[in-house]
Amino acid sequence: MIGDFHLHSNRSDGRLSPPALIDVVADAGVQVAALTDHDTTAGVQEAASRARERGLTFLPGIEMTTFGFDRVVHVLGLGIDPEHTDLHKANRVASAVWDANQRRWIEAIGKNKVKVSVDRDFADHPVRLPVLIERLCLRGFADGDPKQAHAAFRKFFDGLPADAYAALPTPAQAAAIIRCAGGVAIVAHPYGLLQDQLMERLLGDVDGAEALYVPYTDAQRADLRAVVERNGKLISCGSDYHGYFTAEYRRPLWDAPDALVQRLQV
Repeated sequence: MIGDFHLHSNRSDGRLSPPALIDVVADAGVQVAALTDHDTTAGVQEAASRARERGLTFLPGIEMTTFGFDRVVHVLGLGIDPEHTDLHKANRVASAVWDANQRRWIEAIGKNKVKVSVDRDFADHPVRLPVLIERLCLRGFADGDPKQAHAAFRKFFDGLPADAYAALPTPAQAAAIIRCAGGVAIVAHPYGLLQDQLMERLLGDVDGAEALYVPYTDAQRADLRAVVERNGKLISCGSDYHGYFTAEYRRPLWDAPDALVQRLQV
């Protein structure tokens, strides 16, 4: 069973609507998929409806933004109740943090010879990341190149101080919320954590890790898989497809891990 448990729609920072996203993955041969938009479940019902029409097994999901180990850590929630109260509370916190940090970036850019203003150009803040970058490029930021602007976004946000993320849940707190919502907590794209020798500490807080991450190399996936299996945790697989700033959709080339499929009751 080919599975993709990490997908983004235009309800967060993806390019495609939830139904269009389901069409893309179904056309690619995916048999089970999860919509995991950043800190929102707004697209779940649309995606689920289209999945039923396409004969695709669908799992409601989310990618929660957390802060721990002095860094932002993304935790996927698979098989969640998208209406769970605690999940919505955490999403509101994440939105407020995104709003404040988005404002920081816009103001910093405005001090660097780019004629941009939060009040004038982003009165509807917070906006989705693609919208943010598009408007900044229209103002001449990064020579109007979205890829350069996206790279600058990552550099700026990676360099923010800890207090910029202090309101976010820790990975352990996010995992607890996901479990209360009936889901399985999976740390997303975790190779950087492995390199920094944090992987095993983090695995104690979650149910598994996205060891079979499509953008990684075979060697990176093998390294991750060995650590996750040694710790008796679940292995997940996903493409992390957004449609912006990346190539066209590439589905996982392997079957979804049996233990994960069984845990999710697919």
